[in-house]
Amino acid sequence: MTRTVAADQESEESPDSDTETSVASIAEEAYLYGLQQVIFYVTRFNYTQKEDSDVFVGVNRWYYPNEGRPITADFTAVVSPNATTLYGQGFLDLQDEPVVIEMPEVTDRYFSLELMDQYGIYPLYAGNQFNGTDARSYLILPDEYEGEIPGDFPATDVVQTGTKTLLTELRYALRDPTDESEIAYVNDLQEQTTITQLSEWLANDRSGVPRAEQSVVPGDYETVPRMADLTEQQVENQTAADFFTLLNLVLNDPSMPLIDDSRKEAAMLEWLERVGIGPGMEFEWSALETDVQEALTSGFENGFERVRAAGTEGNSDVMVDMNGWNILQNTADFRTDWLTRAVMADIGFAGPDSPASHVAGFKFTDANGEQLNGSTQYTITFDLNNLPPVTEFWEIPIYDAQGYFVENELGRYSINSYMLEEGLLHTDANELVIYVQHEKPANSEQATNWLPAPEGGMRFAARFYGPHWSLVDGSYDMPEVIPAEE
Repeated sequence: MTRTVAADQESEESPDSDTETSVASIAEEAYLYGLQQVIFYVTRFNYTQKEDSDVFVGVNRWYYPNEGRPITADFTAVVSPNATTLYGQGFLDLQDEPVVIEMPEVTDRYFSLELMDQYGIYPLYAGNQFNGTDARSYLILPDEYEGEIPGDFPATDVVQTGTKTLLTELRYALRDPTDESEIAYVNDLQEQTTITQLSEWLANDRSGVPRAEQSVVPGDYETVPRMADLTEQQVENQTAADFFTLLNLVLNDPSMPLIDDSRKEAAMLEWLERVGIGPGMEFEWSALETDVQEALTSGFENGFERVRAAGTEGNSDVMVDMNGWNILQNTADFRTDWLTRAVMADIGFAGPDSPASHVAGFKFTDANGEQLNGSTQYTITFDLNNLPPVTEFWEIPIYDAQGYFVENELGRYSINSYMLEEGLLHTDANELVIYVQHEKPANSEQATNWLPAPEGGMRFAARFYGPHWSLVDGSYDMPEVIPAEE
């Protein structure tokens, strides 16, 4: 399948193509180009090959965090997860044949099935907000598939992916994470959601094989010794040697075809060849001259700082300001927009490439521009007549400075619209006030609306599922994070 993007034929900002282009400049741009793919590669290793990993399930099989219960602080496989759905995650391997993903009828809640390729591009968004609530079976085809396709599959449910490996994400809304019957109900929906190779699906009377009846099939992808050390807090733990070694693995992985007709990517591959990275090449960091290692390291560090600053400081090329909250502009053009893709990978890996599903509002500083920290008490005050406009739900999760949940006495990691609808939050004077602090408030009404903060640095990644456009362009009047007066 050819994936051509018209914008990719235009001139793009990138290192000069002449022979004087420095290795450091190439390395900096390569970091933007490859961060998403490298994180994808190591995350896939964690789920499909690292057998002592908490998330190991093999290929074409669901992993349910916390054994199908609400996510807790123990879950560190991905950065900035939400706390209002029960997740299912897994990696599809389509190198041998297509797979069929079956979903049950769901009429009473938000649910979604999404597929993401190594570039952060989504060939499928499915669920109640996209194609209704009926039970459906999706046939997922690999790149350049030429085999037989069952003729009774509706064309709307045949997904041409353009790749041979995908991260699949499953979300079922959980209105009350303390209700055991609610959890059991969603767990049943999860068990009815199956991933089955096409040949097995046909042999099973055109029906999916339940997860419990599937054997674990490990992935068969090239690895390096350091990969086992990089599966948590990947961005922070990677060195330049790690990054460029992994990027070479990505570019030589037969399950990860390059983007067809991409002049920008082709130019990057030409630059990378100068340091021995690319398809058909064997890259060995220790074999490089010292000055080349130093230049690659300098570019890697500059790329890290550039991406991190763009995400945390609200770079206008990537983010839209929404009253101090930064909305990432995920415009479904990650083929050419490397900086936005890298920022998404850094602060919200596996976030969508389109606002049609949901958008996130990232927040690293308070209303005074000071870094958020659990040593300070904050409030976030919503006008009940001006709540975030969504078709599905909104939530305000809180994380440590690296983007992970932190254990607290309530086991509460977010405040969401379901809690408000169910009467689980206190409101007064037509306002909802969220109290963000490390210690539990002494006032009982404030304690009801308490969002426990970690002791040190922290951040938010507010979620808006089914956003109205004012949440996409930043015109919604999102409440600031106000520090308490001393």
